[in-house]
Amino acid sequence: MTSPPNLTTEEGLSAYLTTHSIPYSNITLLTGGTANYVYRVTSPSGQTNIYKHAAPYLHSNHSFAFDPVRMDYENHALAVVPPLLQQQLPESNVHAVARFHYDKQRRLLCLEDGGERELKKAYTDGRLDIPKIGEQLGKWIAALHMSTTKTSLSLSNPQDLKANNAIGVAIYRHAYSNLSTALANYGHDAEFGKRIDEVFGSRLATENECICNGDFWPGNVLVKFRDETEKDVDLTVVDWEMTRRGTSATDVGQFAAEAFLLDRFRGGKGLLPAFLNEYVKTREAGVAKDGVVIGREWIRRMAIHWATHVAFWPMRVEWSDQEGTRKLVDVGVGVLKAVVDDDCESLRGSELFCGAGESLKMIWERT
Repeated sequence: MTSPPNLTTEEGLSAYLTTHSIPYSNITLLTGGTANYVYRVTSPSGQTNIYKHAAPYLHSNHSFAFDPVRMDYENHALAVVPPLLQQQLPESNVHAVARFHYDKQRRLLCLEDGGERELKKAYTDGRLDIPKIGEQLGKWIAALHMSTTKTSLSLSNPQDLKANNAIGVAIYRHAYSNLSTALANYGHDAEFGKRIDEVFGSRLATENECICNGDFWPGNVLVKFRDETEKDVDLTVVDWEMTRRGTSATDVGQFAAEAFLLDRFRGGKGLLPAFLNEYVKTREAGVAKDGVVIGREWIRRMAIHWATHVAFWPMRVEWSDQEGTRKLVDVGVGVLKAVVDDDCESLRGSELFCGAGESLKMIWERT
């Protein structure tokens, strides 16, 4: 019996496509990701699609076992989420990447090609209206959260709202679990980092407000100009394998943290305030639809996630020199302490609140 094609190589995907009578003229293995094998496949007509394969280990580290069921969750999310968002925002230029077909046995997902540029890399492009993009993404992710409070992620029972993507939950806790190391490396109390993980990181296992993208940041937003006028852009949100049910505060906190870093180091174009203000505005307008009020506790949870991200990830992803990284850790620790100590003045005076304008202050003061 002939062995199935090895989908971790271009040659293997070529054999797979040939076996399934899928015509193509070129296959390119894309770089940049750590988990999966991602290819751009060009058809004879010139159209391109993305093929994404999940092996039972990391692409970047074969000794790290990684359950390929993660691809089942991405396929499921891309089946159930887009119709809900289309109802909420029929005219939006933001959309979840389109799913064309899925080979569950081989864990091979065929997707729309949203383009080659991520928002993180495109941020400095003078043709882009960054505040407008921030507003569009804030409105879109708010719509995702509002429209999925009763949407199951179960792969077998569409009525089960308790089922979750255990892989997504576990991976998402990584920053919390390792926060103590980041703090200790820059002169802060490691025990404080452990406390944040125990109190707030542990909540990831039980929070269950809505569907969260699970990895919502500018690196997972593809930017493509619609036409030669270079005025309007399409924004495609990719990488849904960490999708989980949880609190909307973590999606918002993660994107806001990365927006803060871009604004701080790449030109101060205002992505953070535009995103946060529009998110809050959209959630406020939609309370009657989803019945979920974001109040002071939501802000505290979002601030904890924002600060954990800011304190931890710049230690792994280079944004600045060592002194600049130290300052970021200090910023993160300051916000974490403000939340834990219920120090309203320090939190409201933090770089998170200052960037958000009046939106967070309004919610904070009324609750």
